Amino acid sequence: MHPGHDWFFVLEGRVCLALGEREILVDAGEAAEFGTMTPHAFAAVDGPAELIMIFDRDGHRAHVHQGSHPTG
Repeated sequence: MHPGHDWFFVLEGRVCLALGEREILVDAGEAAEFGTMTPHAFAAVDGPAELIMIFDRDGHRAHVHQGSHPTG
């Protein structure tokens, strides 16, 4: 968990988004947005999935680790 919001769009495949105790299936062509203070995880379902994720400023800081950024 971390402050902020995340968004993703599924390009191919299917993704299971776990938000707290809920599980939501997100298919190709669909998007999801969620507040990141809720425990969250996602995984491909029935094979690989391709998606685009967008993080707000707080999410960016939570997901980028020291040394993993070209300028870090």
